Amino acid sequence: MKFTSLTTVIITAAAMASVDIASAAGGPDILGVPGQSGCASGYSTYNNGNDFGYKVGPNGHSQSWTPCPCKGCCNVIHAADGTTVADCVT
Repeated sequence: MKFTSLTTVIITAAAMASVDIASAAGGPDILGVPGQSGCASGYSTYNNGNDFGYKVGPNGHSQSWTPCPCKGCCNVIHAADGTTVADCVT
């Protein structure tokens, strides 16, 4: 009978979870207020350092990203109902 240690099971599960999370991510992890949008730039590993808009999910981490084609062209639009949307202005 072969026994697998609890440590091996935990390490394997953690490694599988991190691969899953990494493959599901589309851009940098940015913390913010759930439901709000913002602009960011300067991430050399994402969108060649150009601007991008992002939307913060219910867990306080960015969940969607909108790459812009330039630097300094992302704009956050504030709606009357208090919501925000990030857009690229070219």
